[in-house]
Amino acid sequence: MAKLLEASEYVPSKMTMSSTPDELTALVKENNASVDARTFAALAEMYGEGHSVELKSGKKIALDKVTRISIEQGLLLHSLIVNNNVARSLEIGFAFGFSTVWILDALRGKENAKHVAVDPFEKSVWKSVGLTQVEKLGSPADFQWIEDYSIHALSDLIRQKQWFDFIYIDGNHRFDDIIVDFYLCDQVLRDRGLIILDDMWMPSIRSATNFIVANRFYRREPSAVNNAAVLRKLASDKTRRWDNFVPFGVPLA
Repeated sequence: MAKLLEASEYVPSKMTMSSTPDELTALVKENNASVDARTFAALAEMYGEGHSVELKSGKKIALDKVTRISIEQGLLLHSLIVNNNVARSLEIGFAFGFSTVWILDALRGKENAKHVAVDPFEKSVWKSVGLTQVEKLGSPADFQWIEDYSIHALSDLIRQKQWFDFIYIDGNHRFDDIIVDFYLCDQVLRDRGLIILDDMWMPSIRSATNFIVANRFYRREPSAVNNAAVLRKLASDKTRRWDNFVPFGVPLA
C-alpha cells in the first residue's frame, strides 16, 4: 500500500530554501545542470539581491519572496524534464515566471518542444513579469500563455485533444481547486507522464496528494525537494470502478 503523508510529517516552507545568485551558481554546478547563459542571466536577476525585474519599458517590478520557487525546486523541475523524455509541458500558474524559466530551459533543443502556461492574472496582478522573462530566453521552445482560469483553459485543451508529458500545478491552493486542476490535468497527461504539485508545506496540498495516491493510478516518485510531490501516471482512469473510494489522510498542520 502506498505510504500516505501524516499530519506529523510537516514539510518546511520553500522560503527556507536557496534563493540567491551565489547559491544559483553553486547549485547549478553541483547538480551538473546544463543551463543556457540567457536562462542563467534571467534567473540571476530574479533571485538577485534587489528582488526585482526590469520590464522593456525600463520600469522595475519588485518580486515578493513568497511567489518564487527555490533554486533547488527549479533544478528539480529542470532535471525531471531533461531525464524523462519530456517534449510538451503545461503549468497552472505563471506569475513571475520562476518555474517557467526553468522549464523552458530544460526543453531547449528538444524536437517539437512546447510549453503552455495558464494564468488569468499575468498582466493584471503579475505585471507581465513572467512574459518579460520568457522573452529574454531567446525562444528555447514554442511557448503559449493562456489568459484564462484553469478550469476553462484545461477544458478547452481536453476538447482540442491536446496531450502533455509533464504538468506543474501551482495555481489556487485550496483543496477543492487542487483536485479540480488535477482531475482536468489528468485528462491531458500521457500515461507515464508526470504531475508535480507545489507547496507541500500546506495541508491542502498534502491532503490532495494523499487522495491521488490512494484513489488514482498514480505513484509518488522520490523527490530531492520535499516541497514538491512528483506523481507519475501509471494508467488511465477508465478501468476504475464507478464506486471507488479509498479513505486518505487529511493533515491538519
